Amino acid sequence: MTIVLETYDPQNHDQDKIATLIFESDVVMNRLVYGEKALEVLGKLLNIPESYFVPEYMQCAMLNGELAGVVVSYPTSQMQAVDQRAGKGFMKAMGFFNFIKRLSLYTKMEKMLGGTIDDDGLYIHTLCVDGDLRGQGIGSEIIRALAQENGKMYLYVNAANEQAIRFYEKNGFRQAFYGEMQYKGQPYAEYLMARD
Repeated sequence: MTIVLETYDPQNHDQDKIATLIFESDVVMNRLVYGEKALEVLGKLLNIPESYFVPEYMQCAMLNGELAGVVVSYPTSQMQAVDQRAGKGFMKAMGFFNFIKRLSLYTKMEKMLGGTIDDDGLYIHTLCVDGDLRGQGIGSEIIRALAQENGKMYLYVNAANEQAIRFYEKNGFRQAFYGEMQYKGQPYAEYLMARD
């Protein structure tokens, strides 16, 4: 099996499938972040230059010419700038009023997503593999490809997603920080995973 990572091209890659893959990578957190219309918001973000989901940061994992997964990553030194730019995109995709309603959530999430991230690594914002293709080593191939150019990698994973945590640990990541928050009476938690 050979996975080829291609730079995301809005003209040539299936945006509906990409939005679905990203959404399904963590339905709970994506609904929390993007709201009840998360899939629609993600679809809009794929066409907004102020977003995480732009060709500069996004690669499509292709298996036999078909979209098998997606990875969104960028240098850790750019995290703050990317987050600020993406905030503008959120406002465009969600609408000003809905975005303002969620500001308190984003402030809480910022505190939950803590830990030490060195400036000389790669931050993986999203890594997702088609549910029908999981267990075939595609995610591991993506990480191996990223690791060829990046000694240090970081990402956050939902603390309730034991399968994802095991996957990242199997691929050389360790739990480096645990953060939690309450939102509307519900507990949420994330691990910062680090690979040195």
